[in-house]
Amino acid sequence: MTAVVPAPARPAVDQATPRRRPSRLIQHAGFAALLLVCWEIGSHLLDNALLLPSLGAVAAALAELTASGELPLALGQSLLLLVLGLLGALAVGFVVGVLIGRSRIAYWTLSPYFSALFVIPTVALVPLVLVWFGFGMAGRVTIVLLAGLVPVLLSVASGVRDAPGELVEVARSFGLRGGLRLLVQVRLRAAVPLIMSGLRLAVGRAVVGMAVAETYLRLGGIGGLIRNYGASFQTEYVFAAILPLTLLGIGLSFLVGLVERRFQRWQT
Repeated sequence: MTAVVPAPARPAVDQATPRRRPSRLIQHAGFAALLLVCWEIGSHLLDNALLLPSLGAVAAALAELTASGELPLALGQSLLLLVLGLLGALAVGFVVGVLIGRSRIAYWTLSPYFSALFVIPTVALVPLVLVWFGFGMAGRVTIVLLAGLVPVLLSVASGVRDAPGELVEVARSFGLRGGLRLLVQVRLRAAVPLIMSGLRLAVGRAVVGMAVAETYLRLGGIGGLIRNYGASFQTEYVFAAILPLTLLGIGLSFLVGLVERRFQRWQT
């Protein structure tokens, strides 16, 4: 007779744990509220509106800039600049990254130069861009494009080049031999996590590039507001202009997260 060994009992899963765990939204809101409380306390302790204005003063400045139309106009100009520059960075970075990733010689030859470009501050490129493209929209878009280009390019190139060899061989054994089909269905699909990491970096650097371009060129936008009110030491208006940049960064981070989840489903 064969003895039946009972399977070890599985530990009971605490069903109440997920319910007790606060959602991310509540966590973010709680941390933001804590920051605001610390800000208000700090402004009263310092008692110096030039160093740290109160929340009421910043709210009044924000309402004034919004009612006058100055802030909506500047925000629209900044969004246009960001969209044009970021789309250019994504398009150029993706195409060049694929080409470099598919060529071993090109990868080892060019990747050190793009890595060096990655660590160069965006501010250092402004004088050259002004000489090459002028003070107009072309120059500002170029600054944003250069700021967001390298993370996309390097992540795409590395992802295409470092695709698991066993996946490529399995795909070929199933008859997937076309270069374009193999690239799209195997190499790019395997590179999704790395590409999305590059996209997150590119979005953040593009926002910084947008602010740098507008601040140094003084041609409107949120960066122009920050420069103008900062020059006149109106700190509450500077904070009121910085707030949309903060919300823009949060919104873009959320959007990238949605895109990442969508591509993860495509990857599987």
